[in-house]
Amino acid sequence: MTPLLYTVVVHGAPDTGACHEHSLAFTDALLNRGHGLQRVFFYAEGVRVALPDHAPRFAQWQTLLAKTPSSELILCSASAERLGLETPPSGFLLAGLGSLMESGLESHRVVSFA
Repeated sequence: MTPLLYTVVVHGAPDTGACHEHSLAFTDALLNRGHGLQRVFFYAEGVRVALPDHAPRFAQWQTLLAKTPSSELILCSASAERLGLETPPSGFLLAGLGSLMESGLESHRVVSFA
């Protein structure tokens, strides 16, 4: 099987529904099967994962991404601004939707969790 390069998009807040649980499990599974991960893009309410009150979920993403150091955890800059998040925590980058578009063009698959 040829390894594929994935981009994962997380829309949902970490404290509502199972969006983060499912996206973490999916990402872990694809890495364990030898596929690549270009980036995880947190959009809209998904950006809340970077807020201090969601530190445990944030730590889960950092642990998972340690398996693939070339991957990126991206916070949508517009969503972060709406939440008053000026400086991303260590391990996260701020970027616009152009970053998501670029990732979509470079990845074999884009999988979105809402």
